[in-house]
Amino acid sequence: MSESAIESTPSLWERRKIEAMGRIQRVALELFDEYGYREVTVERVAGAAGVSPSSIYRYFGTKENLVLYDETDPKLLEIVRTVGGGETRTPLDLLAAARPLIPVLIDEIVTDEVEYRTRLRMGYVRTIPEVKLGQAQQMRELEDQFRILLADRTGRDRNDVQMRLAAAIAIWGSMAALDHWAGTGFAARLRDVYREVVESIVVALEAMFR
Repeated sequence: MSESAIESTPSLWERRKIEAMGRIQRVALELFDEYGYREVTVERVAGAAGVSPSSIYRYFGTKENLVLYDETDPKLLEIVRTVGGGETRTPLDLLAAARPLIPVLIDEIVTDEVEYRTRLRMGYVRTIPEVKLGQAQQMRELEDQFRILLADRTGRDRNDVQMRLAAAIAIWGSMAALDHWAGTGFAARLRDVYREVVESIVVALEAMFR
């Protein structure tokens, strides 16, 4: 494993939390799939998952977030935070440091379990209005976090137009990958779709920062 991958390894407590949230989400998505999103309550999910409803609200906050939770989001931010050793670097230096890690990290992050849950999640994002609205808000928040991290790593102003464009390209480009994947009926492996799209994102960012 690379030095950057080691730096981004979560603690034991964080791993257990992520595992618990993934297990609860899977139970919820399979219940939604069998009985319908609106027919399944948080209490029913809690009973099937063997946890209390208060635990679900503590982990996820809302029923919509049982669908929207994506464990890859904090991992993406951690990569931006640690790649290249964490020192201030130019955008092109950061991209150069990240490029060889991208295929390895995608394989580590986009597991078969993550792909399975993401496929189920996309069905509800596309058909349940409040889930779709929640996803848009979630992506805007992730875009802001990415922009702030990138600006801090590169010594740029957080309102720099290139920082805003880079964050928008990265985050909404990733969303385009998921929409494309769903639009093909999930024909390819998700990690393969991500590899292709992330490579295109990196090329676009390199062109912008030259």
